[in-house]
Amino acid sequence: MAELYPAIYKDFEVHPLVFSREFNKFDGHKKHAEGYDVAVRVCRPGAISGSKASRVFRLSRQLTFSDFGVAKRSASRYGEDIIDGKIEGATVADL
Repeated sequence: MAELYPAIYKDFEVHPLVFSREFNKFDGHKKHAEGYDVAVRVCRPGAISGSKASRVFRLSRQLTFSDFGVAKRSASRYGEDIIDGKIEGATVADL
């Protein structure tokens, strides 16, 4: 069954953000480096993007996700881990 977004997890909205990796040069990368990077927006339900009740966290990885679906699921999981307090230096306790 398809998951609807934004997902609600422990009274927070989780918005997975998936975007193509950008390169500085047209030929400055190898083919296997192409793919998707991810971030996640975590907020209180109905919060406006950029408000104090919303925060964006980027997942830092050397390698990209080659599949859009895997990237989207990973972003959602990253948001859940942040909400659960599993990611050091990332918190939503003050939202």
